[in-house]
Order: sequence, then structure tokens, then C-alpha cells
Amino acid sequence: MRSGVMHNLCESLMGQETIFGWVLTGPIPLSSPSSTVVSNFCEISLDKEIRRFWEVENGTRKKFTSNSDKSCEELFVSTTTRNEDGRYVVRLPFKEGFPDKIFLGQSRPSAVSQFLRNESRLLRNPNFKLEYDQVLDEYIQLKHMVPIQTPSSNSNPGHYYMPHHSVVKPDRTTTKVRVVFNASAASSNGQSLNDILHTGPVLQNDLTTLILKWRLFRFVFNAAIQKMYRQILVHSDHTPFQRIVFRNHPGEIIQDFELQTVTFGVNCAPYLAIRTLLQLADDVQSSHPKASSIIRNDMYVDDVLSGAHSLSEAINSKNELKSALSSAGFSLRKWTANSMDILADLPNDHLLCEDFLNFDDSSTAKTLGIRWNARSDSFFFVTTPFPNSCSYTKREILSQISKLFDPAGWLSPCIVVAKIIMQKIWSDGTGWDEVISPITLSQWKIFQSDYSSLDRVSIPRWLHYIPSAEIQFHGFCDASEKAYAAALYVRIARGSSISTHLVYSKTRVAPVKTLSIPRLELCGAVLLAEMIDTLYDSSLLAFQTAMPLANIRCQSGFQYNSGGSSFQIPPCSFRIQPGRLSESWSPTIRYRR
Repeated sequence: MRSGVMHNLCESLMGQETIFGWVLTGPIPLSSPSSTVVSNFCEISLDKEIRRFWEVENGTRKKFTSNSDKSCEELFVSTTTRNEDGRYVVRLPFKEGFPDKIFLGQSRPSAVSQFLRNESRLLRNPNFKLEYDQVLDEYIQLKHMVPIQTPSSNSNPGHYYMPHHSVVKPDRTTTKVRVVFNASAASSNGQSLNDILHTGPVLQNDLTTLILKWRLFRFVFNAAIQKMYRQILVHSDHTPFQRIVFRNHPGEIIQDFELQTVTFGVNCAPYLAIRTLLQLADDVQSSHPKASSIIRNDMYVDDVLSGAHSLSEAINSKNELKSALSSAGFSLRKWTANSMDILADLPNDHLLCEDFLNFDDSSTAKTLGIRWNARSDSFFFVTTPFPNSCSYTKREILSQISKLFDPAGWLSPCIVVAKIIMQKIWSDGTGWDEVISPITLSQWKIFQSDYSSLDRVSIPRWLHYIPSAEIQFHGFCDASEKAYAAALYVRIARGSSISTHLVYSKTRVAPVKTLSIPRLELCGAVLLAEMIDTLYDSSLLAFQTAMPLANIRCQSGFQYNSGGSSFQIPPCSFRIQPGRLSESWSPTIRYRR
């Protein structure tokens, strides 16, 4: 599939550009010859996995505000309200021209067809069928969806039906079957609900910097908002665009429902959810200042990663956060902490697991994709054995590489080998289902054997930082013919006690086009400067009030001699003064001959 799309061709058809040309889909008049045309589109999930792998590796990008983002913000500010229970009520951000110039066609027939296919599949596994029905029955019990009358057909309906299906998550501690709603399913005129909605700006905090800030606190806690999206109501004018069909048993009549809350699967749902939390942070700023700061700075979507430098402060922050969130109908669950005192007053069913307070080796949590052991207060990694295969294809190996997750670069020496192998497979021109070359296969098997040892790696969570400590950051970069890398360490001096820790690292494979070692060394220096720029306005702000002066020293090991001349990248330092943190700065690379 290519990016070209044309809507409303001949009033009812949609044109989609593909590598084979343009494909027309949509309803045809009844007077046409009786023939059936079926258009199927299969999106390879591996593409998404590989894209996610490189997005994590590429780090944070600078945010910019588009006109669409401005429209979303203006609509949210002008229309969002709170009901008598304190819950927020939001509206969907429809694009300009709706419903006069852009509108939806019929969507219920396709939603019913999808439901019947999903029902047939679930009936083959009664346990999954039962759990799937229980999830939607809970929607009904909590009034998160309400039954409605089946609408009459018309050419321009003021509603939209979302197909839904199941996704099984065997490693989840609670519900293992999740219901996924598809608001991207095209209606009869080719338009879907997501097509006519603004997506909204990306508001969530950067994952890497959030984890790094968590490492600053001596006492920490972690929790998740229970059913966060479903605690935010959608205005009654817009709930008709969130309809589904459902029944518990094949012998029952299919019934229509309207979802009453922000729904995962609608493209603007992440924006509406996070923007609502930010609005709550503004609303409780005066009454709950600590909670306001945590909601704004220490959350990644529905996960809370926060703490304090003292136990009493951590307990107060936890209590204040619970109070602020509950005022808007949000409840925190899956609590974990590195101190039993923080969790002591919580019901056992609010903890990640009921025996978490025993603080044995099983007191572990999967925090934003990274494993954390509360007893040892350290991060660790669980390696999943790669499946054995008699023939290793490009598709199989890239699928395994794309599942590697290391946002802070703690496993960079291992991950960079996988990147080099990935580049080699592409440069060899190997087809998706072709066996890789013998040389690449040998490299992959060596990587497999080394990868299994990563479960012995342990990273201390706490950096031994206290507000009165002296802080220094030391950055290093280097390059070879195949890759270049940069690493940032923190040096913390507390009186006579000095500790150093790896904070952040990044690697890049060298371009396929051969570059000189001096140029790759410069690429490494640029990478280090970009890393510092990313962390400057986030993690370093935590030192603003306590640190009289901090130094960031960057060092490259490169020195090149040719014909009696010398070229060297010397150490360069940046000084950060607390009173000037808000000023913009531009990292530079200096050199001398």
C-alpha cells in the first residue's frame, strides 16, 4: 500500500494507491451486473515492530505545534467540563468541514460482519470467549456503554459503528484478553471515524527521561490509573460516533450500544486522556501542589513513576496524589514501592500482587517495559529464548530484533550488534522469506548465545543522589568502521563518598556508504551533544534548586595524524547555572588542528 488515497469517487468509491496501481473499493449500484468484488488489506505487524524499534533507538524528537494541534487545544479548553461527580466530560475533535463537507457513510453492516467473525473465532476457545464477554459486560455494569435502538438507514448517518476484536496478552497479571475497538474501519463511503478526527498533539513525557528522573529518588513508588480512558466521559452529542454491536450468546439478537467514555482505538483518545490529566494538574495546583507536579512531570500515560528523597515526603506525595486523582474519578492500582512503609496503608488488592509486601525475590514489577526488583531496588532483564529454526529467514530474524527494548541504552554493547546484523541483512539484498547468508547466520548465532547472558545484568535504580550532593556529568563518544556510540555517566560526591553510574547511551550503525573514521568520530560527538540536549530540559532540572554549579564534560578518544598534521576533538565542557536554566542553548563541537 502507498500513501495515495482519494475519497468520494463517483460519490461512493474510494481509491487507494498500491505498488500495482490504483484500487477502487466501495458499494456499487444494484443495477450493475451481479458480481462480487472483495478487497483485502493485510498490514504486516513486523513493519510496526521494526518502526517501534528504531523510534526507541532514535530518541526524542523536538515537538512542534501544527494547526491541527492548535484546533484540538482550542476545542478542549472551550468545551471540556466536569460533571457533578467531578469527572471530566470531553468532546471529540472533529475536523473542519464536518458534517457538511466531510461525513461518514453506513458502518453498521461491516461492524456486524466483523463481530460475527470474531465471535466464531472466540467460540473455539470457551475460556477466551468467557473473558471477552466479561470485559464487555463490565462496560454495561459500569454504564461505560449503554444499549440503544438500532437506527434506520439513511445516506448521511450521524453515527458510526466500530468493529471490535480480541487481543490475548498471556503475560498480564489481570485481564489476559483485551477488547480492541477499530475506529479506522472504513464506512460505505470510504471514510472512517479516525479519518474525520484530529489526532491531537503528543503530550506524554519522554519515556527515557522519565525513567532517569525516577533514579534520582531514594524512596520510590509506582502505580497505574485503573481504566484511565474509561474514567473520562464523552459528551452525549458525540457518543453516537462510538457505537458497537454485541451479544453474549450466538442464539441472542445482536444489540447496539454506545460507548460513553474515551475509547482506546479512536485516534484522539491518547490526546484526550493525557490532556485531561494535565487539566487536572492545573485544577489542583493550589490544593495539591505535590500531586500537581507528579501528574505533570512523573507520569507516562497511565503509569506513575515518582518518589522523594525522604520516606515521609514519599508517603505524603503518595497520599496527596491519591486524593487529587480520586477527585476526578481516577483510582490508582498495581502499587509497588521500595519501602513497605509507603504501601502499608493500602489494601492488598490495590497492590501489584497481594504478597508484594513480603519483599522477597518475587517482589518484581514490569515498569514501562523494564523489570524492577523492589527488594534489591535494581533493574534487571528477562531474556526470552530465541526459537530454534532449521532455516533462518530475514523475516524471522528482523522479527526477533524488533522485540529488543532498551530505551536508556543500558544494553547498548549488545543491541548495537543486532543493529549491525540488521543492516547486513538489508545490504545483502535478502528477500523477506529467503535464508540469510552463511556469514550473517554465523554472526546471528553468536549474538544469540551472548544475548542469553543478559539476564545476569543488574542496574542499580538509585543513583545515590541527595539534594546536597555535588553533581558532574561525563560524556564519552567513540567510533569504529561499523558503528559509533556515545555514553553519559553521572558522578555524585557526597562528602568523602563518590559514586558513578551509567545514565544514558546511544549507538548508531555506520552508513552503508563508507565514511572515514574521523567523520564517524564527529558523528559520535554530534550524537553525544544531542543526548545532552535531550536531557538538559528534563532530568537536569531536578538539580536546579540544590546544585550551585554543574559541569558536563564531553570527551572523544579520536586523534588522527597524517603527513605531520594532527586533528583532534578535544574535551569540551558546558556549564549550567541554576539561574539560567530556562535560556536556550546550542551544543557545539569544537576542534583544532
